[in-house]
Amino acid sequence: MTLSNSAALSPWNETIEAMLGHSAATPAELARTLAAAPDFALGHATKGLMLLMMARGELMADARQCLGTARTCLWTARVTARERAYVDALDAWLDGRPLHAADHLEQALALAPRDVLALKFVHQIRFMLGDNAGMLASLRRHAPGFARTFAESYVLGCQAFAEEETGDFKAAEMSGRRALALNPADAWGRHAVAHVLEMTGRAREGADWLSANRQHWGHCNNFSFHLYWHLALFLIEQGRIDGVLDLYDREIRANRSDDYRDLANGASLLARLEIEGVDIGHRWEELGEIAARRVDDRRLVFADLHYVTALAGAGLGREAGLLVRNLKVDGLRGTAADAGLAGSVGAIAAEGVVAFRAGEFEAAARALWAVRPRLIGIGGSHAQRDLFEQMLIESLMRSGDHDRAERLLTQRLAARGGNNAFAARRLKRIAQGRRGAIRVAALALGAMPIAAAH
Repeated sequence: MTLSNSAALSPWNETIEAMLGHSAATPAELARTLAAAPDFALGHATKGLMLLMMARGELMADARQCLGTARTCLWTARVTARERAYVDALDAWLDGRPLHAADHLEQALALAPRDVLALKFVHQIRFMLGDNAGMLASLRRHAPGFARTFAESYVLGCQAFAEEETGDFKAAEMSGRRALALNPADAWGRHAVAHVLEMTGRAREGADWLSANRQHWGHCNNFSFHLYWHLALFLIEQGRIDGVLDLYDREIRANRSDDYRDLANGASLLARLEIEGVDIGHRWEELGEIAARRVDDRRLVFADLHYVTALAGAGLGREAGLLVRNLKVDGLRGTAADAGLAGSVGAIAAEGVVAFRAGEFEAAARALWAVRPRLIGIGGSHAQRDLFEQMLIESLMRSGDHDRAERLLTQRLAARGGNNAFAARRLKRIAQGRRGAIRVAALALGAMPIAAAH
């Protein structure tokens, strides 16, 4: 890379490690770097890419300014081809082609095989877009080159997450635990193992895994809220609802952030609690206020579906309807990078969420069933998208479609090694309902007059 001022090298190294560790220090270290080297093209491109990852409409102008500054730096300073690849990646994403941005960063890796920053960006972009196969392929190509480097644990953590999201839970757990043996502060690696424990039905072990190691992720930015969200999922599975509400108020929504990832944590958790019959009080209100300001953002389907969940939960039907309309319009006009997905999956899923909240369970089941095979395209993890699976199952049950609900629940229970309280409780309800129906039918049959023989 090219730096005009050697004083920028230390904060730049700190920026990279802070980003890998999801540290709250990341923006400050990047600001220090650019203050020392304002002509650092790679730094400005990095800032632009970080802004785009936040999926906020008002940050687009700032990201474009980063691109303009980076381009100017290309003309005024001699830079490497690797640095140009970052600028090209930012350009591609701003042009609505985020997967092409990932491809440009792969080129940076080809030029500099130990460019761990490029690897992390590729990982995050493909994760946001639901490209799990691409996420894993990238790690398999590049991870061996990071053996015995400072970045080895962080790369193993990324590898663990990619393996988990593609269903190789055994390999994922091994990679994640190896990462943490090297570096207990690797928050993404710890998160990857939490995902494995969630997907394999090990709720008690998962709660212990996170509770006993909070000191190792105290350095994190808002990613710490997401780790607490995972802890809350394990507690819900164990029926420890008071602990969930305490975590929600004290950690998950303590600072009422408007980052879409933080709102997704909150909306998803409240919706799951309500599915379990928990009275969550007035907690929807602050989420609804934030989501109402994002109705016209239209940056990411994953974010939009959690916005509409919050709007429906807060009783803001007009705003929820506007967001559904915006998804449909974008699907027709193609103004966002995920426009096709917005129309074909996002709008239908959003209608399902609204119908579910309104108690229109047949309509909710119809919509959520229709998009179920394609929902992976919205990005996010299996655990995050599971909210919509839970809504679908509950809609099927409440609309009387017990056969399809039972099929999904049986698959869910089997996938988690027979350990899933959500599925077990509902399968029990279905079985009790059927036994009750048989008893009623038997009583009705016994009350019928027997025809006399002639």
